[in-house]
Amino acid sequence: MAKKKRIRYAQIILMISAVLFVFVWENIQATKLGYRIEQTRQEIKSITNANKYLSKDIQIALSPEKLQEKALMLGMIYPEPEQIVILEKNNNSNKKNLGWFAWAR
Repeated sequence: MAKKKRIRYAQIILMISAVLFVFVWENIQATKLGYRIEQTRQEIKSITNANKYLSKDIQIALSPEKLQEKALMLGMIYPEPEQIVILEKNNNSNKKNLGWFAWAR
């Protein structure tokens, strides 16, 4: 009878230990996932900030003032009025279409 009691107590202790092990393991996994989620949020925030910064940088680089400044640094000058050629799109079928740039004669 004493042997059966010891076996029964051992089984109860093993079951309680297994339940406690699973409980602790679940809490550890939940904590790890929480840290990973927070790390991912920080990465998203960092990438979003970098995206905003780069978008503003692109807008500044493509602004007319910056383009004019760079063109002048490269030695470009404004054309004289007689140097300006305005291309008009004609729908004549005898002209070959070369795309948006020009019409062939």
